Amino acid sequence: MDDKIVLSIKHNVSTNFSGIKKLFDFHKEASQYYNETIYIDFYHLDWFDANLSALFGSILAKLKKENNLNFSTDLKFLEEHFNVLFRNGFLRSEGTNNDLQESTVSFRSFDLNDKGGFIDYVENELLAHRGMPSLKIEEKDNIMSSLVEVYCNIQEHSKSIEPFYVCGQYFPKQGILAFSMVDLGVGFLPAIENKTKGEIDNSYDAIKWALEKRNTTRQGAPGGLGLFDLNAYFNRTNGNFQIITGDTFWSLDMENTVLKKFSFPNPYAGSILNLFFKR
Repeated sequence: MDDKIVLSIKHNVSTNFSGIKKLFDFHKEASQYYNETIYIDFYHLDWFDANLSALFGSILAKLKKENNLNFSTDLKFLEEHFNVLFRNGFLRSEGTNNDLQESTVSFRSFDLNDKGGFIDYVENELLAHRGMPSLKIEEKDNIMSSLVEVYCNIQEHSKSIEPFYVCGQYFPKQGILAFSMVDLGVGFLPAIENKTKGEIDNSYDAIKWALEKRNTTRQGAPGGLGLFDLNAYFNRTNGNFQIITGDTFWSLDMENTVLKKFSFPNPYAGSILNLFFKR
């Protein structure tokens, strides 16, 4: 027992720079090990935004594949204190964990050739969720097409062959539905740096470039409206929108502040989009 490798996730893991940094730091610490079973200690965890199951699930899958790591934990403790992680399908138990509160958008992963499955999920789980604001048909179509463009961009530009992870959580008191999308590709910068012939050379400027209307790295085809339209929608509805890629954390609600962005000391792979729909 003395040789057991134990890594802890403590305090609050919320959908902000601090919470995401904790999961990045967990990845960094775990990635030092190979061919081991790591016990994850959640006993000092106070809060976990369930939509971040998408990020945490991608981290565990990446460590399993690249480092041949397995993970164990006290499932009974988690079921008693963080039942939402069972209700959204991230964790499994012998008991029945139906989402009777209808507060989750289920944890899923999609292969990059399963566009139809992703569209079905967005239409029937995300856009149909009780936490979504009332949307005009045009708004719903725009959100769908924007998310499909994001999905297609992962396939074309991220150079990833790994699954794409999604999960959502409704917070009724705040009237907010948070939805996270995670890919394990190379991030925004490489393709944009190549497209701009080196004029864009950092992840923050790459994010800002990608948010401009019709800016796209796609060759000989239209594009560039997915992120622009999402940003415009959340700006208009007082929601929020976060993009994490490379070492950079960008958030719509920071645009009018002096800071503009945060930087991660231990960046993770690929890109994360966090969407906050406000009722």
